[in-house]
Amino acid sequence: MRRRKAGGAYRREKAIMIASAVLVLAAMTVTGVYVYHQKQPEKPQDNVVDFSVLEPETGEEVAEAENRSAKNRTSGEGDSGELDYDPYYVEKDKSLSSLPTLQDAEGQDSQEQTAAAETEAAPYNVGYAEYGSGGVPAGGEGLAADGSLDGQEDETGTDAEGGEEDALAAVADVTVEEERLRFGEDSALSWPIAGNVLLNYSMDKTIYFPTLQQYKYNPSIVISAAQGTGVACAADGVVEAVYEDAQTGISVRMRLGNGYELTYGQLQEVTVEEGDYVEAGAFIGKVAAPTKYYAAEGTNVYFKLTKDGAPVNPLDYLG
Repeated sequence: MRRRKAGGAYRREKAIMIASAVLVLAAMTVTGVYVYHQKQPEKPQDNVVDFSVLEPETGEEVAEAENRSAKNRTSGEGDSGELDYDPYYVEKDKSLSSLPTLQDAEGQDSQEQTAAAETEAAPYNVGYAEYGSGGVPAGGEGLAADGSLDGQEDETGTDAEGGEEDALAAVADVTVEEERLRFGEDSALSWPIAGNVLLNYSMDKTIYFPTLQQYKYNPSIVISAAQGTGVACAADGVVEAVYEDAQTGISVRMRLGNGYELTYGQLQEVTVEEGDYVEAGAFIGKVAAPTKYYAAEGTNVYFKLTKDGAPVNPLDYLG
């Protein structure tokens, strides 16, 4: 009997639990549906446009509006305090209208330019009526051959004549020097210093540079020499530049003529300046200590020949 009572109680509890679960689910479902419908927007009414609001106002309403507008423009009676224009832009238009136009500005510039030209040319604009048949003005002063008045000194005349003479003399000197520079393919170079060639000219293949520890092309020859030894000019030429280079130290570049140029490097106590004409055999400086690019090679003279800027083998011209 006890087993039957226990089994019946279990079944009742199970049924109650199932019924409670069903009720909870039903309540949640109803609540969700209600909330969903509350959040949905109302459907538009078939997109109907009411054109009646766009119809023009009746005659009485239009007249009344015009009267109100007229009162606001002519008097302060019934004024709402609102303006039908922007005072800022009204003042802006007035300021812009007061500015000169482009034509006025151009005319003013033209007048100023004309006045300036007349002022500048005033000393030369002597009227024809003021001169007699001999070209002498009423004051008794005549015009000189250069157009200036007699009795007036030309402040720049002396300086101008001196400058022209100096320029002509310089041109004449350069012309003479250029005529003396006639270096060509058949010309010969003298050795700038007695010594062995440490690095040969080589532009068709690379050669080894001991200091740099690499193979490079060499557009010059490097001649060994003792420091302090005098360096002679290898051919007649005009000094084009005296400069200092990181690799070749103090260097002198000379123009030989016909596009040929000679460059001497690794120098000190240079005795020539730019523009000097130097004859072959004249000393141009002394051998300096080598730069860091030629430390392993030792003291030397850098000797480079070019034709129209392209390197040429100096050994082909050295006797």
